[in-house]
Amino acid sequence: MKSLEMLSKIALLAVNTEDFNNQMNNILQIIGKYTKVSRAYIFIDNEEGTATRNEFEWCNTGIKPEIDKLQDLQYSEIPSLRQILLDEGRLYCEDIQKLPQDIINILESQDILSIIIYPLIINNKMKGFIGFDECKTNKQWREKDLSILATISGIISNIYINRFNLLKIKELSSRDALTNIYNRRFILDTLEKDIDRYKEKKHPFSVSILDIDYFKKINDNYGHQAGDYILQEFTKTILNNIRKTDLLGRYGGEEFIIVTYDALKNNTVKRISELLNVIRNTTYSYNSQSINFTFSAGICDVTDFSIEDISFESLISLADKRLYAAKDAGRDCIKYCE
Repeated sequence: MKSLEMLSKIALLAVNTEDFNNQMNNILQIIGKYTKVSRAYIFIDNEEGTATRNEFEWCNTGIKPEIDKLQDLQYSEIPSLRQILLDEGRLYCEDIQKLPQDIINILESQDILSIIIYPLIINNKMKGFIGFDECKTNKQWREKDLSILATISGIISNIYINRFNLLKIKELSSRDALTNIYNRRFILDTLEKDIDRYKEKKHPFSVSILDIDYFKKINDNYGHQAGDYILQEFTKTILNNIRKTDLLGRYGGEEFIIVTYDALKNNTVKRISELLNVIRNTTYSYNSQSINFTFSAGICDVTDFSIEDISFESLISLADKRLYAAKDAGRDCIKYCE
């Protein structure tokens, strides 16, 4: 394959954003076959820039994949790698034994003899790298190939820039502006996926709808800014009392929705009851004014329905029905059965 043909194929793939994983795997395959290397890969750093993980990998015939072993590579273990990439704009070595010892230790375990790595620069910061290994011989790359690989790393950086920007826009559009938790639309979309997963793998989950009791009185007595403050503080309290794996959203007004994963009603009722006790015993201060409140909640789970009848509409409807039963019972309580 000629270099121009190879670059043309990659350029065409770069504009195809429908299937990101397939896009990147195809690009690595094209580069790998063109350069005839043993392995081509992309690493993406975590948000803090303290660790990196192997996100995509292509291996030539007879070469052992390493991707599963490289999902949490700490830069503290290989400080020289990041420094060289930042200082020199690439790491190129025909004989890895000439590299700093911290890098040698990592590469030897993968049977690498020669290597070239380019940083992925996203919004003027290094966010990962693209690399090429040779495991069968000490490889000397032609300057022409090095130039092409540098160009390709720039193309891949731009692909990631576009992807991160799209994900950021999507994330912003899924958040509630006041509380910064997920909005109703995102929660409902997620519930549809959760139901599909439950039908396939039988992973249980429950849905709780919480409503702040007499919220209108808070607005009337203390003002709407105080009401906004209470919504924000209630959000923080909920987040401090549920698992990170659970999903919290603002369903509308003073109503919140929690999706509790890998848990049925009994577990969820216990957690929501504990949350209710926390709220009962918490006094919130706004402009030197003390505000106390409680909430009512309705809870259901996937076992409340047959497989044929379960849907996000049926889950929401039942949780909402039980919420109103809690209100009718005097509020400041939880209903989870008929």
